[in-house]
Amino acid sequence: MRLFVAVEIAPAVAAAAATLIERLRDRASRLAPLSRITWMTADRLHVTVRFIGHVDADRADAVSQALAPPLALDAFDLTVAGIGTFPRKGPPRVVWSAMADGRELLLAIEQRVSERLARVGIVAEERPYNPHLTLARIREAGGLRSAALLEAVAETVLGATTVEAITLFESRLSPKGPTYVPLQRTSL
Repeated sequence: MRLFVAVEIAPAVAAAAATLIERLRDRASRLAPLSRITWMTADRLHVTVRFIGHVDADRADAVSQALAPPLALDAFDLTVAGIGTFPRKGPPRVVWSAMADGRELLLAIEQRVSERLARVGIVAEERPYNPHLTLARIREAGGLRSAALLEAVAETVLGATTVEAITLFESRLSPKGPTYVPLQRTSL
């Protein structure tokens, strides 16, 4: 099983993101017709808290048990605002929206999730957690430049979502793209 932990976003935020994605898709096709970009669909939008990766059934059960107790945090509003790309220099590989209000609480969730996962042998990631909402993955930039793509949309606010839980997902890969299956929700 390929697992990850995420925060689900409100339907209104997903709808706003889908509208922005269409706008970016049109712009990218005009600016770089040879680019190869996988645009996220509204049903796949989430904020990854922690990618776990491939695990066997026993490890998946241990992960589920580790994440089952509620997190000792209050529910909060998370604002999704600001559009950017990774990496910061060179051809873009990922188009994302940032976290504004509530970002610090999201960092606290990641820390608690990582502590629980460490207890069952899932090692922490080496790079610092940078929460974001992935809008697209760019397989081949084809001359696409971040500044041109993000012109007039970099400050876009997609809206706020109330974070009341985290979700353990299984990512099932197929030629049509991944399907994210919620396995367990843990309340705050």
